[in-house]
Amino acid sequence: MKRESAEAGRYIRAVSRFFIEQRGAPFFLSSKEVENIKEWRRLGIPLQIVLEGIEDYFAYQRKKPGRKNKILSLAFCHAFVLRGFAAHKERKVGGQDKPFPKDDKRKKLKRAVERFLAHGPDTSPDLKAIFSRILQLTSKSFDEEVLEELETEVETLAVRLATEEEREKVRKEVMMEFGEKNSQEQERIRTLKLIRYIREKYGIPHVSLYYY
Repeated sequence: MKRESAEAGRYIRAVSRFFIEQRGAPFFLSSKEVENIKEWRRLGIPLQIVLEGIEDYFAYQRKKPGRKNKILSLAFCHAFVLRGFAAHKERKVGGQDKPFPKDDKRKKLKRAVERFLAHGPDTSPDLKAIFSRILQLTSKSFDEEVLEELETEVETLAVRLATEEEREKVRKEVMMEFGEKNSQEQERIRTLKLIRYIREKYGIPHVSLYYY
């Protein structure tokens, strides 16, 4: 039961992070969107199929003119996820389905980490130290939950790289989007937005394999 709960949490976090990365603001999911993720898991849809469905939806959305500023809900991805799941089941019935190449993902992660270690900012020795640990992990067998934990550490250190000017810029952007009300939810939105900004600025790669 405990392992099942941990797997469910990992599934929800993975989908949430990936969707927010694709969508951008708002940097949080509604309770209805979280239920949407739980429903996909109840249906037995593999995590990778869900992520591919979300990616397919955003690829489709980018081709449509005049839709860049539309607020996109996770529910819009539902048809794409189900279509991907149907194709996945057909491949399994035909004996053509192959396991997801985690070794390839690991190699891609390793290359991204090596690039960051070679060209990333020297202003955060702690961040470089974490990526050195990740580089060592990619050379041997490991539990993916370790990468999840390291992803959180990377985000914490990324926030520390932000200047006061960058923090103020993000604060103003969130205030313009959501009003002047200072709440815990807005603080979380500011943090997520700041993490994304710093990751893009310094080219800080993601650690979780589902990004690769």
